[in-house]
This record gives sequence, structure tokens and C-alpha cells, in this order.
Amino acid sequence: MPVLSAKPFSKPLGIQLYTARSTWPKDPEGVLKRVADIGYKEVELYAADQIEKLGPTLKKLGLAPTSMHIADAISLADDDTRFKQTLDQAVAAGIKYGGVPYVAPNARGPKGGPELGEFWKKWSAKMNRAAATANKAGVTFFYHHHAFEFAGTVGERPIDFMKKELDPKLVKLELDIFWVAAAGVDPLAVMKEWKGRVALMHLKDKSSSMAPIATESQAKPSDFKEVGNGSLDFKAILNTALSTGVQRFYVEQDQCPGDPVDSLKISFDNLKKVSL
Repeated sequence: MPVLSAKPFSKPLGIQLYTARSTWPKDPEGVLKRVADIGYKEVELYAADQIEKLGPTLKKLGLAPTSMHIADAISLADDDTRFKQTLDQAVAAGIKYGGVPYVAPNARGPKGGPELGEFWKKWSAKMNRAAATANKAGVTFFYHHHAFEFAGTVGERPIDFMKKELDPKLVKLELDIFWVAAAGVDPLAVMKEWKGRVALMHLKDKSSSMAPIATESQAKPSDFKEVGNGSLDFKAILNTALSTGVQRFYVEQDQCPGDPVDSLKISFDNLKKVSL
């Protein structure tokens, strides 16, 4: 049998702009030019108003805004007119994906028992409704998780209720490799379990000394590492992502030891060295 030669990861890489939240507001064009010069092609915005603030600069630098976090997507969806305006603005900017970035601790419902399942069943119904509106506008709707969704007994975790209740044709998952692993769960197993339902991925690495956590507030700044500088197997992660249908890849680092663009460069360079 012929030996298949290894090939580099060739999907366009983007950044989640949140990584550079401490620097880009001071010098948007300067910071984003450095990002473009590294070789990144896409940007995921973390607020709807960044379309207007950064649209012309992104276009000038050849960076495509392809995804957007909509902080109040669920409540905004109750106001059909405002939600449609946000979605139309996103589509006009070339954004193809939009979704829920975070559920605050005080909005996560009961900590356990039958009430927990009922809470996430209702939450999932709200996401399905929001997604139906988004899909009609031309935006694929998604949910971005953290660690708490994977905490607890398998079958009784928030992520399990969402897997059952979310309409797979309407709502996709944005899988955050760091937060899955930080919760003590195998990212490869999640990708396989959710095959065809993970549309986007956050690429970030974690410290080998990090113990499993139940919620994001337990993570320390030093737990976040540049891709390739931590403990995760990105060859296996990327191969599994490609085989299970992931479409978009954004490097994100919630906490950086210094200049976030320097960390973004390290991650980009290390990803380009991965042979699949």
C-alpha cells in the first residue's frame, strides 16, 4: 500500500478578537495589521458594535469578519425587529455565524436535580427560536460553551440536555478546546459525539499542571497557553475536527503573559507546523 505523506493544516485561521481586548481599542489598525501580517485571514468579533467600529479597517487589511458573538442573543431574539436588524448588519458585513458566547453564573438555573433538566430544556427552546430567525436571515446560529456545561454526572449535565433538546439543523456548537479539556473531558470524544453539529472551534492550549475545574472562574491566568505550548494534542484535535465537519477555526487566548499579538503569532506558527 502507498504511504500517504503528511500535509500541513491548511484551513484559513482566524482569531477571536477578545484575545486582544486590552490592545486593539487603543490602536485598531495597528493591532489588526500585525494580526494580518502574521497570516491570519479571519476574525470573530465579540460584540455586535464592532461591525461598525472595525468593518472598514478589517476590509482594508484583508481580514474577513466571519463570525460574531451576540452577547444578548437570547433576550434580543424576543425583540424580533432589533434582532433582525443585528442579523442584517452581520450579513452585510460578510458574517456567516452568530451566537451565544456565555451564560452568566446567575443565569444558569438550578445546580442539580430534575429542575436543572427543565431549565436547560427551556433554554434550548429559546435558542432554537433564535436560531430559526438567524437562519432565515442567512446566519448560522451557535452556542459557545465554557467548563460548567460539562460538570456533573454524564447524562445530567447542561451539555447533555442541550445535545438532546437543540435542533441539530438550527443550532450548532462552537467547541472551545480549552474549556472542554479544562473540565476533564476529552475534546476528541465530544467532537465525535457531536459529529456534524460542531461548526466552529476555538483553538487554545492549556497548562499540563491544570487540574479539572467545574466553572470558568476556577481557571488561573497561567492555565492558558499558546497553541503548541501546552498539553493538548493538536494533531489529533485538528484531524478529528476535519473528519467531523468543523468549518471555522479561531485562535483565542483568554489570558496572555504579555502582548496578546505575540501570543497569537506563537499559536499561528505552531499550528502551521502541525502535520496531518
